[in-house]
Amino acid sequence: MKRLSSVILVSLLFICQSVFAQNEQISAQLDSIWKTDQGIRMELIKLQQQGKTNTSKFQELISEMKTQDSINQKKVFEILESGWPENLNLQQNQTLFLVIQHADLETQKKYLPIIESAVKNGKTLASNLALLKDRIALREGGEQIYGSQVWLDTNTGKKYVQPIENPEKVDSLRAEVGLPDMQTYLQQGFQMDWSLEQYYKDLPELKALLAKKN
Repeated sequence: MKRLSSVILVSLLFICQSVFAQNEQISAQLDSIWKTDQGIRMELIKLQQQGKTNTSKFQELISEMKTQDSINQKKVFEILESGWPENLNLQQNQTLFLVIQHADLETQKKYLPIIESAVKNGKTLASNLALLKDRIALREGGEQIYGSQVWLDTNTGKKYVQPIENPEKVDSLRAEVGLPDMQTYLQQGFQMDWSLEQYYKDLPELKALLAKKN
């Protein structure tokens, strides 16, 4: 009996060590993906702020970003085959979401239920689901719910909040999922101010630009 107990104990110890090693590997992989996902985007933001969106450097970075996104997606999708990992820190958790957020429409729709489940089980933020829903809605030709998506006219440098389903209630809807109010969000993230009056004033112009782009 003692020998059997020892064998069981050793087996359990081996399993725990294997799980720990696997978790460590996933964490390290996600840390690396975060750097590649955000590094390029930070460079692009700097160029945007400098008004250099029409430069060859900007276009080179866009191409590089698309290539890197494909590489990151393959890695993240392999991780998610076994479900949303446990014991991730906030950055690692956000990395999984961001890679899905930066994917194409069909991929976003495929992984939407996984994000919904992760939110339900407390594994990722409700705000992540909100941002993903906004992006999917716009890509499908609809209107966003939470006002998270901003469009930049690269010819003029002007930024627009993309069409919102219910602009009058957007701040209360954002609060429900843990997002800051529109003024705070736009000022911190895009150096923009928010007002319903300006939103409605810009909306026809934005729709005309989007129609031309598509």
